[in-house]
Amino acid sequence: MIKMSTTPRAANAKNMSEQRKQRIALEALSNSKSIRLIAREHDVSRPFVRRLRDKAQTAVNDQFSETDETVLFTLPVTKKWIEQCVLSLGMTARASYRESIYFIKTMFDYNISLGKISSIFKRAIDAARAVNDKEDLSNIRVTANDELYHLNKPILNGIDVESLYCHTLSYEQHRDTESWAIHFLDAQEKGLDPETMISDEASGLLVAHQFVFPRCRCYYDNFHLSRALMDLRRFYRNRLKSALSTAEKYYHILTTRSITDANIFDEWALAMDEQKKMTYISSTIDTLISWLEHDVLNKAGSRLSEREALYDFIVEEFKKLEKIESHRIQTMRITLENKKPSALAFVSEMDDKFKAIAEAHGVPTDLIWEFCRCLRCSMSGDRYAIETLPLQDQLGDRYDEVEDVVIEAMSSTERTSSMVENRNGQVRRHITFRQDIGHGYLDLLRFYLNHKPIDRSTREHRHQKTPAEILSGKPHPHWLELLGYERFKRTA
Repeated sequence: MIKMSTTPRAANAKNMSEQRKQRIALEALSNSKSIRLIAREHDVSRPFVRRLRDKAQTAVNDQFSETDETVLFTLPVTKKWIEQCVLSLGMTARASYRESIYFIKTMFDYNISLGKISSIFKRAIDAARAVNDKEDLSNIRVTANDELYHLNKPILNGIDVESLYCHTLSYEQHRDTESWAIHFLDAQEKGLDPETMISDEASGLLVAHQFVFPRCRCYYDNFHLSRALMDLRRFYRNRLKSALSTAEKYYHILTTRSITDANIFDEWALAMDEQKKMTYISSTIDTLISWLEHDVLNKAGSRLSEREALYDFIVEEFKKLEKIESHRIQTMRITLENKKPSALAFVSEMDDKFKAIAEAHGVPTDLIWEFCRCLRCSMSGDRYAIETLPLQDQLGDRYDEVEDVVIEAMSSTERTSSMVENRNGQVRRHITFRQDIGHGYLDLLRFYLNHKPIDRSTREHRHQKTPAEILSGKPHPHWLELLGYERFKRTA
């Protein structure tokens, strides 16, 4: 008995989706089945299967037939395009004027003068300033400010921590209160009114910021405090290594040689005393710094009162070490004492957020802080699951919702100005080999950094977006188009 199809094969082929055609072509191309079998399974004709197979084979041949001499596309090189190329070389590749001249001559057999390149950058600076003047800084909530130096003169740098938008980048003669205040007032006219400012202990910066933004909270950058602690720990670890080497040297002398000089025994005794002292100091500093980094300055952890108690205990232990040896330890102890309120200010901010979360969800604040303590463990690990079992019992169906808002509150609380330090590194790469960065170059650089997409970030909302786009929440044209150029685009 012959099986009859209810739909003609021609109709099947005509109404078939593109995805199904691709599957048939791949099956035919792989030679795993015969053409007849494929046609029967899909209820189409054998010529139709062969046509799909030949089409796929042609596409594969075309893909792998390109050689190094194959013309991919034709580029219309105009003077405007040369200008774009020069700007891209200068900003993206950080090429000097003379390197740009050599590149244009090498690749396009076209001569361009230093004066022409200078005029290209001057026009770009004017266009960049026009864009910078229209910026809206009212969405900035947390700002980080710092200073870097070029040829012994300061560059004042300020960014939005969340979007990485640079609102201040200026080459100045001084880094005093007046210099910072002028730039803060200019930014204030564009809407800058931050809730929090994070910085180091630069007096001019702090006074100026407090003068212009008196209601803004000022946090001491935990990054600088951690770096000072790491330097202290490394110093005494090296001292311990030296003491161990010295003691070992004298021990080797005493055990391998016949010694008659009594001074050698005295020196060996002194070396052993130094070894014991450095062992105690180094191990104690290691422990104290570990407590500071993991139990006090870490966002995930206990509430403010417990952190303050541990902080005070650590300061007291530093005082005891200071009596044994004051070098560097006294300076670190004084820094810890003076910076306690500002170093722990982020914990107070988290406490305010946690109280609001507790009120909104009708739970005790202690329960929210218990979430914060549990987040010291990896969320994907078994220990976190075990630690949060009591919270799951108390919250029930609300557990996931509360967990999400607690994590969001913690991630939105900033405690370091590492973002401005990263921006300083980017600026340094652009200015290292430049003798002159005045006459508006930093205005152009600020514009470029604000409108260049961020290639990599641990925060997904930043990936492949520009700081200007993140700050405003709106897309914008390419930075070359903002400067008045029309970018080359290949035709399909």
